[in-house]
Amino acid sequence: MSFQKVSVRPAEEKDVEQVVELIVRLKSVNEEVDLNFKVVENIYEVVRGYVRDSLSDDKAVILVAEDEENGSIVGVIRFHLVDRIFYEPRIKAEITDFYIKPVYRRKRLGSTLLHKAIEVAKQKGAGIVTAFYPAGNIIADTFYEREKFIPLNKEKYIKC
Repeated sequence: MSFQKVSVRPAEEKDVEQVVELIVRLKSVNEEVDLNFKVVENIYEVVRGYVRDSLSDDKAVILVAEDEENGSIVGVIRFHLVDRIFYEPRIKAEITDFYIKPVYRRKRLGSTLLHKAIEVAKQKGAGIVTAFYPAGNIIADTFYEREKFIPLNKEKYIKC
């Protein structure tokens, strides 16, 4: 494994299974952080549909980090564009999924993937980028604060 040989590119159909595996890992970590929710029973099937739908949706973007030495996908970031009709900037890119394999962490790959996503979001008309993740995820909090993200909204819930 050589970090110098990791490239970031748009996800393709051939990447679906590897992307599914990374997003399932992410959702499992999120489940551990947010004890109020459980991942669905057929998580692989659900994520596979989610990834395929995202690949065909012009308002969604999935970027992957690929280790060029072995062709494996080692990181993924997904965002979708949201029209905030009452606010400026009107278009935001909301990061919904972001995962790096543990062995590739702490090498600035997360920053590289994030900044590529911000660049693509800007090209697609976004004026703001937000990140959506469980409130108890301290690792994500630390990462986004280091990347100069600031709080925007607060979301609370009650089960019904």
